[in-house]
Amino acid sequence: MRTIISLLLFLIGATSNASTVLITGSNSGIGYELARQYADEGWHVIATHRRDTIPESLATLSAEFDNVQVETLDVTDMAGIIVLAGKLKGQPIDVLVNNAGIVGTFDQPEQKFGTLDYDLFHRFMDTNAAGPLRVAEAFYENVKASEQKKIIAVSTPFASLTLISADFLKKNAGFSNRYWYNTSKAAMNMAFVALASDARADGVSVALLSPGLVKVERTATYEMGEFAKGIAIEVDESARNLRTMIDSLNIETTASFMSINRTPPW
Repeated sequence: MRTIISLLLFLIGATSNASTVLITGSNSGIGYELARQYADEGWHVIATHRRDTIPESLATLSAEFDNVQVETLDVTDMAGIIVLAGKLKGQPIDVLVNNAGIVGTFDQPEQKFGTLDYDLFHRFMDTNAAGPLRVAEAFYENVKASEQKKIIAVSTPFASLTLISADFLKKNAGFSNRYWYNTSKAAMNMAFVALASDARADGVSVALLSPGLVKVERTATYEMGEFAKGIAIEVDESARNLRTMIDSLNIETTASFMSINRTPPW
């Protein structure tokens, strides 16, 4: 059932004037929870996925909330992105959340030195680095036309040369590196810092956000050692933290890397 607040907003027609968020990879995990929370607060939510058919999670969400619009978007498919951009032409997008990406497990041989799969490297770069840039470029005019003008990329401290330092690795012996995930996210970070510089003149703010180690189905299978104990958080808490960081973003803090600031490196 829609919450009382969302129902009242809908009945009085506030949704037509509501802020709009577009979230990539919103059929599960953090993306889904962000879509659910924004919808619950009366935002117009454009929830995207890359499946051939609407995922059950988003079908259920859109049935519960009339302010949820489900669309197909594969961040590696430029032609498909252009189609959706054409469909949404003239629609202001206050917050564009680049959440879609690929991760892999901590023990994946294809991401380990000595058994690296270089074909997989190209897939990671295309999805995690080029993908968010494609989306940001395609929907930039939508963001620029909005009130809030914010572009977000979901990142990770594992892509930070500052946080994943020699000192950190020394203190966490046996820490398992994922070469392609870390490298592709580092490339995304640099690209979005550059975007922040280019977008500043238009009043568009850009940020890289770290959601923390989140308890979702995928992370339940990870073997990460002692450093991860006690720092994993529930997905609803992570989404709330992300939304707080998004709310705080402005042109003065553009190009920031924001973290939930729990136990390092999260």
